[in-house]
Amino acid sequence: MAESFKLQNVLNHRQRLENLAQQKLADSLRRETELQKQLAAARAELEKTRQELGSLQRSGITAQELLLFNGSINRQRKNLKALLEQAVRHRREVSDNRELLAATTREKKLLENLKEKKEAENQVLNRRRESATLDELALRLGKYSP
Repeated sequence: MAESFKLQNVLNHRQRLENLAQQKLADSLRRETELQKQLAAARAELEKTRQELGSLQRSGITAQELLLFNGSINRQRKNLKALLEQAVRHRREVSDNRELLAATTREKKLLENLKEKKEAENQVLNRRRESATLDELALRLGKYSP
């Protein structure tokens, strides 16, 4: 008769926590990738505006146009700075989610190892019981044989 693992509910809960941590990490990695795309686009836009300004400066530009370009460049820099700050937060979030996943995986693995150990102990116990039963049966049959 096999005994059930008494901590199976806890193991199931740990598995659910690990699954949630995996999903959380995947979501944060997806957001980080999207943010990297936004950063690349913002950098490209800023570089394009700077090149356009340089080209216009070489060919001649009015003060009004210069002010407009400088305002646009300043807005783009602020946007880029905000995106960079957001990227730092996202990297920290990804790191935290990786640590969370590692911790939940360790906790689940600990319970899995305990379950395996308990199953191995039960197998040894079952073999001993079976062996004792067979020995007893052999002794009884031995008494009745000629």
